[in-house]
Amino acid sequence: MIQLPATFEIDSNQTANVIIINFTDHPFKDGDVVRFASEHSQLQYWEENYSVVVVDANQFKFEDVPDTVFNPINITLTEVHGTTGSCTVALQSLRTPASVKLSPEFQSLEPTAEIELFKFTFDKNVNGQTIDPYYYHAGKNEIKTNLVFNSITYEALPVEVTGFDKTTQGTLPRPKFEIANTNSAISALFILYNPIRAEVLRIKTNKKFLDAVNFTSGTNATADPTAIYEADDRWYVDRIVNENPETVILELSGKIDMTNLRLPKRRFRESKVKI
Repeated sequence: MIQLPATFEIDSNQTANVIIINFTDHPFKDGDVVRFASEHSQLQYWEENYSVVVVDANQFKFEDVPDTVFNPINITLTEVHGTTGSCTVALQSLRTPASVKLSPEFQSLEPTAEIELFKFTFDKNVNGQTIDPYYYHAGKNEIKTNLVFNSITYEALPVEVTGFDKTTQGTLPRPKFEIANTNSAISALFILYNPIRAEVLRIKTNKKFLDAVNFTSGTNATADPTAIYEADDRWYVDRIVNENPETVILELSGKIDMTNLRLPKRRFRESKVKI
């Protein structure tokens, strides 16, 4: 289960009662359902599930918190306005698709082909410069040509990804991202740029939502760049698991796991040459 320490602040001066949760950094998204817990004397009775409203990377809030949550100790939110303290926040549910337009695809007996796209961005702090992102698609459903989605071209590259499934039990997933190393192209790229902490943005959609240019007719009435499975599905390269003339396998981690990673992080080949 994802569970993070945080601090809270009660604000009853807004149009709705609000509990503000402060982090150094957090991975939660609008609509995530979380459970709040605190040993504060005035809040220890409140352990309910509430929906997250993200303010920014370091803060979210619970809106329209009912006064009745404090009934066991006979106080109202107004009476504890400005109260702060420590707390923990635990993810209770997985997210639903980012677009409601995908629901009919899930329920259809014959959905259109599932498309998996990846935006690979090297970390500026690790490499000391801004590097243009690389765009790939996994070639699923026997689609071997380049694809265009939201006016961006994704190169067809043999990619296999495993372990992306998220749960609320046990440890966080650490997916494997395996890329074909044809003519040692990926090895050469990683000699030029260090992949540690590179961001992998995964975009899942269906064929019917791709840009019109992908179709021989040149038209597609259902093209929709907003029709994706999950918004902001971001992962980060933690280490290179294996590298050989055929493939390169990267292990990814979520944002939480990268919080305390020290930089720069170096890796070594068998020749002991640092890159």
